[in-house]
Amino acid sequence: MVIRELKDGRSYVSLQEDHAELAAQFAAHWGNQRFSRLRPYRTMVFATTFHDSGYRDFEGNPPMNVDKGRPYAHREEVPNFEAVELKAYAHNAEWVGSQDLYAGLLVSMHRTGLWQNRYSVFTEPAMRARERSQAVQDAKKAMEEKQAEIKKQLAIHRSNFDSELSYNYMALQIFDLLSLYFCCDGYANETDFKEYAIAPVRVAYDSNETVKLTIKPNGAGSVIFDPYPFDASPLKVSARARIVAPPTEKSEAACVDAYHKAARQLLTFEISA
Repeated sequence: MVIRELKDGRSYVSLQEDHAELAAQFAAHWGNQRFSRLRPYRTMVFATTFHDSGYRDFEGNPPMNVDKGRPYAHREEVPNFEAVELKAYAHNAEWVGSQDLYAGLLVSMHRTGLWQNRYSVFTEPAMRARERSQAVQDAKKAMEEKQAEIKKQLAIHRSNFDSELSYNYMALQIFDLLSLYFCCDGYANETDFKEYAIAPVRVAYDSNETVKLTIKPNGAGSVIFDPYPFDASPLKVSARARIVAPPTEKSEAACVDAYHKAARQLLTFEISA
């Protein structure tokens, strides 16, 4: 779950697919006279839409952080979750790949990259190295071996494939980070965003030019990007969230009840050049 806590104890709770749907809106609009439009476009939008799927069964009835009166957030330690998580990752990469092999490769790389600070493609934001369990290390090895096979297969039919794949992997990480910024990480207070940056960002497939992508607050629910990477300004994007209020009773059952009954809301944000 992607969660933003409010001062009154309530939380905005988004499913992983809600978060990914917001990321996909960035993918759909990426590109203008300075920044490359994504290619292959449909593959990139598809991969971004499903880059964090696999949790549907889990998020339909998730375990609760009873102390906080809501489900566990994606950076919290969920009891007995590792086996569930690894199964979800593998299943999702396999399903996406069955629909679009290139998209499946990107989704798989997204997962193994998160275990390695996104393969260090960015110096900003700073990433925190974490020690991984043997089960995670084994899963990572198996996934990367399969990735290597798929890369060879795709490279036969695509010129400059390594450079293109590098750009597309970077782009997927940007869309993921931007979605997390708007869903949970980017707030200075209840209504206003804080400054943020992603760097280095390649501007085009056929160039090594990089920029520092900066985000500055522009009033409630609004930000300014510099340089501007999208095809329209202003650009409005939205994310679905539940507004979960902690129940009076501190129990798993009460928290589950509050989660399922929580009102759903569409959060809309405006992005300008």
